[in-house]
Amino acid sequence: MKEQAERCRRLAKHADPFTQKRLLDLALEYDARIAQLEPKPSAASRTLRKDEP
Repeated sequence: MKEQAERCRRLAKHADPFTQKRLLDLALEYDARIAQLEPKPSAASRTLRKDEP
């Protein structure tokens, strides 16, 4: 999915404004799906990270 999101962004650079917006929106959808699949840090690790300098 990361590769697809990057591909959409690359294609958007050379597209007309309408297609560019649609491709960038699609890339954002891929990013959102990736974020859902990534493991979330536990509450304990979030607390530790906050206290780090």
